[in-house]
Amino acid sequence: MSWYLTLRPAASQPEPADTEALTAYLTAQPELRQIGPVEFESVPGQPQMLMILAKDNGRGGYASDGKFIPRIDIIELICPYSEPPEWYDAMAARIAAHLRWRAVEENEERQVWPV
Repeated sequence: MSWYLTLRPAASQPEPADTEALTAYLTAQPELRQIGPVEFESVPGQPQMLMILAKDNGRGGYASDGKFIPRIDIIELICPYSEPPEWYDAMAARIAAHLRWRAVEENEERQVWPV
């Protein structure tokens, strides 16, 4: 089973992020490795995670076929329940702070960033 952390632009800054600039930032994070044009995963030795960069479909959700998207407005972290949540929260908060976005666990109505 998995749980999800969702990063989106803050209401005060609804502009999508440039995917190339974000990809450069994410590839510089030592805990992550890029596995596709809009997909990352944690490196061995870190808690398991899949990250998808996507574009909102206008209904609050997204679909991703793995192809490059020039501008994104959703980052989804897919996290297993078998690992402690603190690592995922810290990763989501770091990325959200960099983008000036917000990070939430929507199913639990829990805001991770800003705190």
